[in-house]
Amino acid sequence: MPPRPLFLSVMDASVSSELQPAARPGTARRLATTAVLLGLVVSAFEATVVTSAMPTLTRELGGQHLYSWVFSSYLFASTVGVLLFGKLADHLGRKPVFSAGMGLFLLGSVLCGVAHSVPALIAFRVVQGLGAGALQPTTMTISADLYTLRERAAVQGLFTGAWGAANVIGPLIGGWLVMHASWRWAFLVNVPVGLLALVMLHASYRDPARSSARVDVWGPALTGASLGLLLFALERGGASSLRLSFALVACVGLVAVVRQQRSSPSPLMPLPLLRDRTVLCGVLGGLLAGGLLYTTIALVPLWMTEHGDHSPLMSGLALVPLLGGWAFGSTFGVRVFLRGGLRASAGGGFAISLLGACLLALGVSLDWGTAAVFVSLGLMGLGLGPAASTSLIGPQTRAPWHHRGMVTSSIYATRMLGGSFTLAALELVPGGFPVRFALIAALAGIAALGLALFAPGRVVTEVEASP
Repeated sequence: MPPRPLFLSVMDASVSSELQPAARPGTARRLATTAVLLGLVVSAFEATVVTSAMPTLTRELGGQHLYSWVFSSYLFASTVGVLLFGKLADHLGRKPVFSAGMGLFLLGSVLCGVAHSVPALIAFRVVQGLGAGALQPTTMTISADLYTLRERAAVQGLFTGAWGAANVIGPLIGGWLVMHASWRWAFLVNVPVGLLALVMLHASYRDPARSSARVDVWGPALTGASLGLLLFALERGGASSLRLSFALVACVGLVAVVRQQRSSPSPLMPLPLLRDRTVLCGVLGGLLAGGLLYTTIALVPLWMTEHGDHSPLMSGLALVPLLGGWAFGSTFGVRVFLRGGLRASAGGGFAISLLGACLLALGVSLDWGTAAVFVSLGLMGLGLGPAASTSLIGPQTRAPWHHRGMVTSSIYATRMLGGSFTLAALELVPGGFPVRFALIAALAGIAALGLALFAPGRVVTEVEASP
């Protein structure tokens, strides 16, 4: 399933809520919990509901050559939103940031639902993605404000289940909407749910005391602008000189980001932590897991509708083994991590996903049929689940408490970055689906080999590492 929810560590990052709960136990707290749960579900749901609608809508709007950019723009904007709004929630308050994020998300959803061209849809997906990026960390922070540390263990199970269910059923609902209504409803369906979440939160939640610390917004903004230019440099069909100019400016911008982050009071990721092998391997694992997950989610429905002559509902059903396998694999990933470290959990998980990716590439090339594709996708998900989840948990065990939220947000963002850049890069590769799925298998092989060679073979926490 798409990236592991931020609440698995953000909930531990709020201590002021222990003294001043944001809503007293009872009706108000139940309303606030339902509101943030709806916000979480609607952002998770949107990440997968459009996958089964994408082949139909790009065909109707006449922009199939821009297919991958509908995904990449959303993922990239969500990355920027996570990095930017996650910091602003402490400074401006949770409720204003949640409201602004939901407003952007719903505005983007409506605009996507009425779009009449793929370039316009891509622009509107940026608006939607920024809103989703604001919702994801803020909903987790609000949930931490609502419950004591002891209560959060039970609430965490509820949020995990809702997140997983929204991702798994998203492609099915998207396919059903395309067949029985219109692809536009894959976007418009968010509006009533989002508005209900806004009303419920405003009626039940009050912000805790705000932090007076200075917030660095230039870091996320400069990072987003630089990576955005780099993404445009990968656009197929543009003038070579313009693409080269974008790439050069992006490189200059990224150098400026490094210099700015060294002096920032609140960096995106504390640079000393990147010298830690577990943290560095976690960042690498996040990038590669995002690249494998999102390219597969984007390409499989398109392949099934174009070459298998399957319905949108069937193309959505094909993603259920992948997302279900991810959810199931995540459940035992932590136990493997505790026994054998990141090398066993992430390296081993990527090895399983390599097997599934190879079977998928062979199945597509040799036309083995739908059943073989379903099995290979389930195997991929079974490996990606522990690989991605422990690529986040591993760095969390090494980061000091006051840096844990930064580390979590940064690695979560690397997954979406990996997805957006891998999708854009695959568009530059000549050849059809067999070539692209073979490259996905090659990426899984690089991930398995890299983590097996360089990831630590045992768990060392930040406390154990201290003198």
